[in-house]
Amino acid sequence: MKAAPHRMGFVTILGRPNAGKSTLLNTLLQEKLAITSPRPQTTRQQLLGILTHDDYQIVFWDTPGYMRRTRDALDRRMLGHVQEAMLAADLALLVAEPRPPGETEKSLLKALAAEGTPAVLALNKVDRVSKPHLLPVIQAYHEIAPSMEIVPISALNADGTDLLLKLLVDRLPQRAAEYDADELTDRSERFLASEMVREQLFRRFGQEVPYDTAVEVEEFLEADGEERTKDYIRVVIYVNRASQRRILIGKGGAAMKEVATAARLQMEDLFNRPIYLDVWVQVWTEWRDDPAFLEEVGY
Repeated sequence: MKAAPHRMGFVTILGRPNAGKSTLLNTLLQEKLAITSPRPQTTRQQLLGILTHDDYQIVFWDTPGYMRRTRDALDRRMLGHVQEAMLAADLALLVAEPRPPGETEKSLLKALAAEGTPAVLALNKVDRVSKPHLLPVIQAYHEIAPSMEIVPISALNADGTDLLLKLLVDRLPQRAAEYDADELTDRSERFLASEMVREQLFRRFGQEVPYDTAVEVEEFLEADGEERTKDYIRVVIYVNRASQRRILIGKGGAAMKEVATAARLQMEDLFNRPIYLDVWVQVWTEWRDDPAFLEEVGY
């Protein structure tokens, strides 16, 4: 019996902020790679995640939430990441909540059609609505993109994701794997460490403060077994105002200690070794509009 051809391709995950793109990536990879939070625009850059099996390899690009308007250099870079990933993809995975398509979804589908990029729609968070509610939503998408496959899923509960994965694999080109089987991402541990700190800022603090923070890993020294028995990671969190710095640090440093502890435990779980995490908070009002800094920290 002839073996099935090996498939390999690049799949860009697209959608509006807070549609559940990063949660879906983690579910498909069965690994906590992308940071997540209940707040929109947690993701600021492309994150590559690699899923390898005997018969296929999918390289996912998790992208920032699609914005139709930008305010500063950070927003422009985030939109640029989305546009770059759209151009490079073999297949687009559009993630949307179970409601009729809005201007964001229509804009993305129009752009994909113009590039000739095939798309699959994952209607996420269907655990929050009744099945009859989905029928008019699916119909509305069919009217815009008649040939697009639509899969109702719950990324959080891994419901429908096996079917979604099968549809993605079936639409990939026949191609040999381009990454080693044990590779999960092309991002460095240094970058992943900064993201884990940033995730805890979104989870620990309120609506506004996390959006005015940037995280930079200033030092990353691996354990040498002699002077350092743990990896040493020094992180600086930049905020826009002195009042935000006081909020992040908290009374007696308690708030920042919670952030640092949670981030360190995540790092130790992913890197599989002990970490000493040193976190500092500084005020810098112009970081969102400094292209050189945004490039340096990977945003």
